[in-house]
Amino acid sequence: MTKHTVGIVAGGGALPRLLAEAIQRAGHRCVVANLKGESVGLNAPQVDASTTVAVGALGKTLKFMAQEHVEEILLAGGVDKTRLFRTARPDLAALKLLKTLPDSGDDRMLRAVTTLFENEGFRVGAPVDWLPHQRAYEGRMVGRKLDAQRQEDFSFGLRIARAVGALEIGQTVVVRQGCIVAVEAVEGTDAMLRRAGQLAKRGAVVVKAIKPTQDYRLDMPTVGEGTLAVMADHGLRWLGLEVGCLILDRDTFLKRAKSSGISVFGLTHD
Repeated sequence: MTKHTVGIVAGGGALPRLLAEAIQRAGHRCVVANLKGESVGLNAPQVDASTTVAVGALGKTLKFMAQEHVEEILLAGGVDKTRLFRTARPDLAALKLLKTLPDSGDDRMLRAVTTLFENEGFRVGAPVDWLPHQRAYEGRMVGRKLDAQRQEDFSFGLRIARAVGALEIGQTVVVRQGCIVAVEAVEGTDAMLRRAGQLAKRGAVVVKAIKPTQDYRLDMPTVGEGTLAVMADHGLRWLGLEVGCLILDRDTFLKRAKSSGISVFGLTHD
């Protein structure tokens, strides 16, 4: 196998770390551009090289990746979208990019960044390709069997979540007895779950979906133990994930779900 260098643009959460470990296990070199204020920080000896860049500092990111002879770039980890309005400091490269966009929808921005990287000679890869065994699969993954009401709510929630995903609003909804309790928007999944827990606790279902036009390189719907903690704290006990959603450290996640009394199911759409 030929060894090559993979670069990660690292936001928040555990995904960048899991990717770095997978890349190094495969025998490749891994370098990381940590997003300031977002990334937990991956540095030597965890990775071969690293730097810290502000959100929006595309020019510095490109320069770092070129200096490290990166062949493939992975965009991984969350970014607090509310901070984009407060603290982002786009550099010249980012400002030029923004001027070409009709709006600031998630997909348009990420696809534009991807095109910029590709035009500079980098291949932009899909994080899920490095973590093939960390995805949601069909059926009951852990917990109680579905009753008729929860089955209906899961089906309804998946349709709604895919619809709002197509509109670039969010990818997660909460449903109870056929009523849409909450829809994820710019506040993010955890804030939405806290709000939903105040409105409809036990019996409500949480559904996360993949956008119908999902580019698997960009903003892949992902859950981790943090989501379970918020659900448990707010009385939410049913989680449906469209098959293919990324589960961070799946085995540990499912054990945590079981111990928290949360049932997790992999859902498919018609």
